[in-house]
Amino acid sequence: MNSAFWRYLLILSLLFIFWGEFFVSGGVVNQLTFNFAIFYPLGFLVGYRSRLENIRTAYIAAFSFNSLSYLVASISEVHIESWIMVFIDFVSVGFILKAGMFMGQRAQSKEG
Repeated sequence: MNSAFWRYLLILSLLFIFWGEFFVSGGVVNQLTFNFAIFYPLGFLVGYRSRLENIRTAYIAAFSFNSLSYLVASISEVHIESWIMVFIDFVSVGFILKAGMFMGQRAQSKEG
């Protein structure tokens, strides 16, 4: 794994720790907002730097982080209420990351 992967996992972990206290209740809207708070900043950063290898690495890091969070929840015996919610969670990660990349690319093109 390259250093960008570990750097992205560190960023996601810090955002998770920071925002984890604010989003404690369940629900679709809450999950989508939580995903936005965690994955949008990473997407923006990657889009702003816009290199193909960083984009691939960001997707791998985001989906790995999301998978690891469900693995930790399962090991900790946290009950997963709905597998449909898990599917929505993974799909929203992809869309939110892409939206962040798009906005990062726009911001970078306005500067240059």
